[in-house]
Amino acid sequence: MASRGKTRAYELDGHVIECTNVDRVVFPDDGITKGDVIDYYRDLAGAIVPELRERPLTIERYTKGLAGGGFYQKHAQKHFPPWIERAALGGKTIVEYPIVGNAAGLVYFANQGAIALHVWASRRAAPERPDVIVFDLDPPDGGFELVRRAACWLHELLGQLGLPPFVKTTGSKGLHVIAPLDGTAMFDEVMGLCGRVATLACARHPDELTLEFYKKDRKGRLFVDVMRNAPGATFAAAYSLRGKRGAPVSAPIAWSELDDPALRADGFGLRAMRARLDKLGDPWAKLRARVGSVAAALRALDSIEGGSTTKI
Repeated sequence: MASRGKTRAYELDGHVIECTNVDRVVFPDDGITKGDVIDYYRDLAGAIVPELRERPLTIERYTKGLAGGGFYQKHAQKHFPPWIERAALGGKTIVEYPIVGNAAGLVYFANQGAIALHVWASRRAAPERPDVIVFDLDPPDGGFELVRRAACWLHELLGQLGLPPFVKTTGSKGLHVIAPLDGTAMFDEVMGLCGRVATLACARHPDELTLEFYKKDRKGRLFVDVMRNAPGATFAAAYSLRGKRGAPVSAPIAWSELDDPALRADGFGLRAMRARLDKLGDPWAKLRARVGSVAAALRALDSIEGGSTTKI
């Protein structure tokens, strides 16, 4: 890496990325610069790339920093270098999505003002077949204790279905509970499973969980959002920054960390993440060691559903 004032060059994966305005303050309340963001994505590429690779990408860009406002971009641009991969996907409307599979791609997009990275639940080779199932736990105001409990309930329920559960903070308000899949089921099958699991969880905890989309109908309950599993829907990638004060990270965590009452959805920030990984390791390092089957999970769900509302 070479620096020349406001410009910095990175040599990664056989490419040289000229990064400009690296001294621009992106997070004004925290003094975090564009260069800090670029370095973050370069340094954490080893943890980020495995679940980013081959996934259609939607980028949340803040070209003038948070103070200048942001926008979402899912179309690959003509000025992207040829080594940035692309995937033309969609139905009636085809979108050419960018795809990032290495540190060079992360640094390139960070130089383009990317802060948050949002990904599909499927990958380019089989875009209609998700290889992850996602439960987005959206709490009522001031209800993070409920989020921690709800995540534990889903942990146990997914385990009963043979789906290995993992968890991460969203970097915003809640938690994502996910399970890796073998990628053989279609989106509608995954969506159906996710809906049934969420319905069962809500039936077991009707005073605490809900599937009501509108906040006015939730009555202080946590919303179990299953829409991250719809075709074309996205969720914040693991270790993605979020465009919020404090530069929070959507951080994979160990299940034991849910026991900490100080845990917050936005409690892990850019400045502490490298040291956290060096000390504790990556909680998602073995995410793909065992993957779940939607067909097997549906059979297991058939055997335990039966209208039971017994709490777990």
